[in-house]
Amino acid sequence: MQVKFLSDGSEYRSYGGGSTTQKKEGGGIFWWAVLITLLMGAATFCWFFSIMVFSQPEKPFNYKILAKFKKVTPLRPYTLYTAPAGKAFGPRELLTEFYPYSLEQLQLRNDLLKRTYLKNYQHEQPVYLLGSYKVLEVRQLTEGDVFSSGWVLHARASEFEDVDMEFVMPGLSLADAPCAAGDVIKLDKRAYASVLHLERLGQDRVCATVVPLAYQTVVFANGKSHSLTPPELLNIESVWPLTRDPGAESIKPVDGEKVGIAATQP
Repeated sequence: MQVKFLSDGSEYRSYGGGSTTQKKEGGGIFWWAVLITLLMGAATFCWFFSIMVFSQPEKPFNYKILAKFKKVTPLRPYTLYTAPAGKAFGPRELLTEFYPYSLEQLQLRNDLLKRTYLKNYQHEQPVYLLGSYKVLEVRQLTEGDVFSSGWVLHARASEFEDVDMEFVMPGLSLADAPCAAGDVIKLDKRAYASVLHLERLGQDRVCATVVPLAYQTVVFANGKSHSLTPPELLNIESVWPLTRDPGAESIKPVDGEKVGIAATQP
């Protein structure tokens, strides 16, 4: 007896190990898994990247991103009564503390000094500079400097000539220099001269760049007082220190030497 089974016209079946529909479904799941993995990787990268940018604003690339999106923390205008406490160094103590640093250690320390300044000393205390310094040169700040407006002076410690100091006066709007070469600048605790950068010079010398945190008023040798203002933005890519090294033998006697006190007054 012969028995024939009637079909709907498709008498051929696939014996290749699965249907075409199953293969398409399997391929779709694979590509969805790849896409989800890539998205998770991108989200993780963005998360870590944002943490890095906000935690290290002293890096030029990070600072430019924060400035572009207006996320730079405004520098706080401290006063004599609100300036943060910190450790103070005279010229000799400063050299003893920081000169033994290697170049890598000094770079890390400078990054930390700028980072704490840009974060308004939320987690770290400032390092203050004390002492008496004879002015070597004074110049007005320009757009190419770290601080784009104001004045900066370069001075040398009167009692310990291995230490130079840059005193930055941001926002000081004067047509003429507030002091002259030969003047003596005295930094006491009320000046709150915070160290932002340390540079190793030739002949075993160092230069400290400082900025007064209490911006109320600075008094100079001529008895006049001038107000300072914290900068809105910094040109963080510019060169530190702000002034050139005048050399170890640059101090010359000046007749009628004047004495000025760089200290804030209430």
